Amino acid sequence: MKSGNLVAPTSTITQARLMLFQPSQRPKYREGNWLETPFGRCRVIGRLGQRHADLLEAILYCAEDSRAISDGGVELLVDPANVRKTLSDSRYSFAQMEKLLVELCAAIITIKRPQFDVPIAGHLIDHRDPSIKTRPDPLTGGTRNLWKVRLGKALVELLERDLALYYNPAPIARLRHGIGQAVARHVLSHKNEPAGGWFLDTVILAVSGEISGKALRDARFRLREDVERLEQIGIVIDGGRVRKVSAVPSDRRTPAR
Repeated sequence: MKSGNLVAPTSTITQARLMLFQPSQRPKYREGNWLETPFGRCRVIGRLGQRHADLLEAILYCAEDSRAISDGGVELLVDPANVRKTLSDSRYSFAQMEKLLVELCAAIITIKRPQFDVPIAGHLIDHRDPSIKTRPDPLTGGTRNLWKVRLGKALVELLERDLALYYNPAPIARLRHGIGQAVARHVLSHKNEPAGGWFLDTVILAVSGEISGKALRDARFRLREDVERLEQIGIVIDGGRVRKVSAVPSDRRTPAR
């Protein structure tokens, strides 16, 4: 597998800090209600959770080439085998990847942030087609096609206008719970942390919205179940605080092509 981030960043700060992706691996369908955060507001029509974020980040991270389309779009060349390796040690099945991809393509997002002159709206992924480029298939002895992934208008604009994040998404994809994945992505989107770190509940609410009672207690419990794997990413839960213990990827502006 080639090293990552050859042609695209893994994500952007807006994807991590706005609640585009629910902090769950089993997200519910959203009807398009506005979700407010200190960083801006967004709405989603469709089903987007942390597994969808895993797939999207894996596609961007594993992309081997890109080309601009005449209508302003961007198409990435991706080896699906590398995407599967990034998503799971036990290899996601193509059926699982296809289901997530269909939902990614169907979801419509709208983002409003003070940094953006006009709202960002549209799809994150438009479609995926087989490429004429192939690789040897050790399972069959024949060949297999790579993917051509057409990025959606909303994602192209984010890659062009937002601050980019560069990291290997594989360790985040291996966390047990969606709340841990959402917290990891949120923390990694910050270059600096508050003195002493973030309050645990503050970070939970930042990725979950206004929850309390049992929902908040469950989120704390699930985060602590992921504590060892979070430490491997460089995120430590120490009492009621969340801290970074290693350098995080720098924010850089990057073109989408």
